[in-house]
Amino acid sequence: ISLGREQFTPEENPIFDLYNTGKDMVCLNLKEKAGMEAMLRLLDKADVFITNNRPAALERLGLDYETLHKKYPGLIYGIVRGYGTKGPDADMKAFDTTAFWARTGFLRDQAIVMPDGQYLPVNHPSSVGDSYTGSVLALQILAAMLQKQQTGEGQLVSASLYHVGMFAMATMIVKQQHQKSQVLPNTRAEVNPGAGGFECADGQWIFLNCDRSVIYTLAGRPELCEDERLVGLNWRENKEFFYQTMCQCIRTKTRQEWLEALQPYDTATVPLNHFADAAADPQAWANDFIRNVAYPTGYTHRVPTSPLEMEHLTLPELDITKAIGQDTEKVLLEFGYNQGEIAEMKNSGAIV
Repeated sequence: ISLGREQFTPEENPIFDLYNTGKDMVCLNLKEKAGMEAMLRLLDKADVFITNNRPAALERLGLDYETLHKKYPGLIYGIVRGYGTKGPDADMKAFDTTAFWARTGFLRDQAIVMPDGQYLPVNHPSSVGDSYTGSVLALQILAAMLQKQQTGEGQLVSASLYHVGMFAMATMIVKQQHQKSQVLPNTRAEVNPGAGGFECADGQWIFLNCDRSVIYTLAGRPELCEDERLVGLNWRENKEFFYQTMCQCIRTKTRQEWLEALQPYDTATVPLNHFADAAADPQAWANDFIRNVAYPTGYTHRVPTSPLEMEHLTLPELDITKAIGQDTEKVLLEFGYNQGEIAEMKNSGAIV
């Protein structure tokens, strides 16, 4: 199993495969007349058109919704936007790092507060906002297809990284408007000092979620259950003491010892994993949440599967994605082109 290799290659790119497996790969140069003609021929039989290009670029190509809806009234037009359709930033370049994570407040308000009072914004994850936004778009496309069955009419469906990010962070955004809300970011002691991440005796970390009296007892500190500073809600006035007490208790056992000791109490406590730990989690493997994908290069990668879980649906194989443009000739032949026409398109640069 290869983990932690610095670079992927065109022949071995599991991240690209994760999002593109099972697709036919066609590459057309839409700035060439023949390339655009081929695109329109594909659209003539398409149910759905999806793009993440910005509106101005689509208008220049004649692939904006208004133009295509007139030509293909039954076409469902799906577009991923950055910041919506209105306002000064409607055509601004956007990525999940900027629109989903940074602008919604997550990176700043979930920052690490340093001992001197300064803070370090959280490092943004990769592709989470893209995946979530794509899922929202897919839901809308399915609803639009159902409506099309009834009306025969296509429609515009869109999902914006910023909007989806706002919805994903909705609980925090609403809470922070309340007058009594704490000013974020918080120190660790202010973020539920009796729960969350703690370091164990072996240097491993655990994410704790259980009654604190159970921790006191298992750590050999039952007298803490009667400590006036911790009884009831008194901990709210003694947050730092509460947090440091919990840290001391958790350091009395290794992570595995804590997990075993807490098992009879039916808690929600789990290991505080690295991404690499998740890839090796027996629970994930038992449920087909992750699979091995072997590459011709000789390396094997552990790749998460689609999260769809339906009684009458079989998850597709995680096939290695073909090169971009590999299926262009095959698809064009299916749409009525002959070998001579395809050769001319290759020579003119209309297909790549």
